Amino acid sequence: MAKKAEKNINEKITALYCRLSVDDIKDKDKDKDNNKDSESNSITNQKQILSDYAKKHGYKNTMFFVDDGISGTTFDRPDFQRMERMIETGEIGTVIVKDLSRFGREHILFDHYTQVLYPSLGVNFISIQENVETISGKGTEMMPFHNLFNEWYASQTSKKVRQVWKSKSDNGERVSPTVAFGYKKDKDNPKQWVIDEPAAEVVRYIYQLALEGLGVTKIARRLEREEILTPTAYYSAIGRKTRNPITTSYRWSENSIEKILNNLQYTGCTVNFKSSTVSYKVHKRVSFSEDDWVVIPNTQEPIIDMDTWERVQEKKNTVAEILQRAEKVYFRDWFIAEIVAQDYISVQQKV
Repeated sequence: MAKKAEKNINEKITALYCRLSVDDIKDKDKDKDNNKDSESNSITNQKQILSDYAKKHGYKNTMFFVDDGISGTTFDRPDFQRMERMIETGEIGTVIVKDLSRFGREHILFDHYTQVLYPSLGVNFISIQENVETISGKGTEMMPFHNLFNEWYASQTSKKVRQVWKSKSDNGERVSPTVAFGYKKDKDNPKQWVIDEPAAEVVRYIYQLALEGLGVTKIARRLEREEILTPTAYYSAIGRKTRNPITTSYRWSENSIEKILNNLQYTGCTVNFKSSTVSYKVHKRVSFSEDDWVVIPNTQEPIIDMDTWERVQEKKNTVAEILQRAEKVYFRDWFIAEIVAQDYISVQQKV
């Protein structure tokens, strides 16, 4: 019976799952020892180890699933979710990982997948390094302890990263790696921003339109009519990598305009700690109040002078107040009209 079950598993796809987080990538440059660990965890090496294992143990129908640059503290990963969908439809019979931490670093969901969901679907889970195989029960008694340690490691890494951020900020350095549209990294000093003149001209134009009284929607449509490239389209045109796909070259979003008009860093300063993730487990970003921001002045050449920035903020606040008053008036008039209508209907019913 066991041989029949094993045969059915082998006829299905064997998923070879690889994962490398951003923190794993950053560790490469820390020191020699960490560099060895990072190299052994690289996607290329994981693939080689998994391929060798599958070939040695007779798993022929294999398929790679790769999540590169995604933390193990979340299971909301594109290729992991694709693998799970195929498991639920019965296409996959075995999941193999290099080690348990590649599968994940959150022990509650980890246990759910490997000890509840997979056994109920007849899926065999194998971790090479810890010598785990769930269908035979081999190594499973120690798996919860490995998972707790892996999650503890993620927690400690998160704390260390936040400490590094604070130390950088205390020493006048920028924490976020994201470069604002209108700037670029200096070739000789990547920590230093320099003005990217073609993009900076667009930023200045957006502020000029805001001073003329245009709202974000009207500014976005003006840029579209004038066929001014969006930030993503501009980066693509100059050969700079972007995370977002290009849907249209000139379709500016109100959100993009809003971010540019709210970015104090265009005045030549650095703003640290505007937002952060909730925790190492909860990756949702939360914004901090301006009182919690750390502003470091004169860190790069300004694109917008402080007077222009403050005048734009005043205009935006004035527009917001007018809209709020208009909404209140509209609601009041609507409410009165509803009362009058109800009274009229009531009188008509009595007649």
